[in-house]
Amino acid sequence: MNHVRFLAWCALVANSVLAIGTATAADWRIFEVDLISPRNMTYTPQALMPIVFALQNPASSDTTAASIFWSVWEGNNLTSPGSIMDGVLELDVGDNWNRTSSEPHFVTRFFNTVNYPEGFWTLSWSLQLYNCSDNPEKQGDQFITTNNATTFTVSRQSGKTPDLVAATSAETCGATVAYAYNVTGGEYGCGFMGSNVTANPCSVTINPSAASSIMAAATEMACSPLETGVYPNVSCPASPVESSNEAAPPHVAAAVSIWLALLTLVTTLIHLR
Repeated sequence: MNHVRFLAWCALVANSVLAIGTATAADWRIFEVDLISPRNMTYTPQALMPIVFALQNPASSDTTAASIFWSVWEGNNLTSPGSIMDGVLELDVGDNWNRTSSEPHFVTRFFNTVNYPEGFWTLSWSLQLYNCSDNPEKQGDQFITTNNATTFTVSRQSGKTPDLVAATSAETCGATVAYAYNVTGGEYGCGFMGSNVTANPCSVTINPSAASSIMAAATEMACSPLETGVYPNVSCPASPVESSNEAAPPHVAAAVSIWLALLTLVTTLIHLR
């Protein structure tokens, strides 16, 4: 009897050690995607209307080969002027991201609502991740796809300027559309998904400095020669113009002086003959 109890005790200890080892060895992180802007509200017309997604634990984006497919249109017409269809955001942050960082990563796009009729707009987007939990051999497609649409209004009289700081404040962050996934492991393009988890968009905060940086980067992008004519309502800084009256470099000035001296000498010799 004592022998049986001893074996049972050994089995219990072994199971406990195995459970502890499994728990500590599991290298999982919660990968979350939050739509910060736009929201279901009324905005003033914007030359650079921001679409901002926040990625929490962004290092998992390459493990899951995460992508966002998006379109935005004015009114009920998908082909209305100003519409953008079939946009793609590949969320892989690459090797430049600090994989030990817990800071969110912001993915942005911008579009123009100034030159179009006031009224409602729709942002339709789908988040797609590759799930290998039931398909370790990568045979066939095992995608997790979530679809969402956000409707907002553009009005000169009653609208407000997009405010990324306010969108992540404690008063409004609870209304953020967010999706979270328990990525328990995997390799590039083949994530293993664990049990369901609850999204926590209120853990993302955009302070005034970060908001200014996002919009400054947007202006720089819009003013790039590659985007000429795409964002006609953006005020770009004037390009520096070189003055024709600027002093010549020292070596050029010296060469000119020597040439003039030689010309004067030759002229003098001619007159002395």
